[in-house]
Amino acid sequence: MVALTGYQIHELIYSGSKTLVYRGIRESDKKPVVIKLLRREYPTFYELVRFRNQYTIAKNLDIDGIIKTYSLENYQNSYALVMEDLALISLQEDMARWGVRGMGETADGLHL
Repeated sequence: MVALTGYQIHELIYSGSKTLVYRGIRESDKKPVVIKLLRREYPTFYELVRFRNQYTIAKNLDIDGIIKTYSLENYQNSYALVMEDLALISLQEDMARWGVRGMGETADGLHL
């Protein structure tokens, strides 16, 4: 499991080819957070710059519906992007719950 100073990490919520996303708690104020990490142990300079730019852009967006970015922490040879946790589930999880027939069978489903 990942260890990041100042945070309790509880579960992996996404594992992609380039990033890992965890759900946890910020110890200083007990706020729920989502922590995004680059997957590679030694990311390239380009990956680091791109990740840092993602943080810089997101932290300046104060728009309803956009998840708030709290901080960019140093983590091993990379960064950890710390964001608010709204306890939402991913579209991938919803699709798995719906099954092979999708939402089309529900009253509020999508009809394609």
